[in-house]
Amino acid sequence: MSHGVLALGVAVLCVSGNVWYLPACIDLRAGQDRPRSRRLVAAAVLAGWGSAALTMLLLLTPVTLSAVALVAVAGTITTVSLAFRARLSRGQEQREEEARWAALLR
Repeated sequence: MSHGVLALGVAVLCVSGNVWYLPACIDLRAGQDRPRSRRLVAAAVLAGWGSAALTMLLLLTPVTLSAVALVAVAGTITTVSLAFRARLSRGQEQREEEARWAALLR
């Protein structure tokens, strides 16, 4: 399969992904108005879609597939690590909220 066909497939995927990355941009722009876990999830979404877009651009240039794969793997690792940090942060936020409610209900 040629690089152009792969790039076209990734481009179509990236365009259809606006359902996820546009709300993520809004969450990041909101800053401190959103919980930390939500901002981390938004950063993970943008990292994932950004690495997909960069992969598409690299497929259109004359670079080897191993270099393209390296960029895709680096983007995946970044996305997964941000999502993991968001999950840990969400757990901490839930425990803090439970403690607040427990103190109110005493």
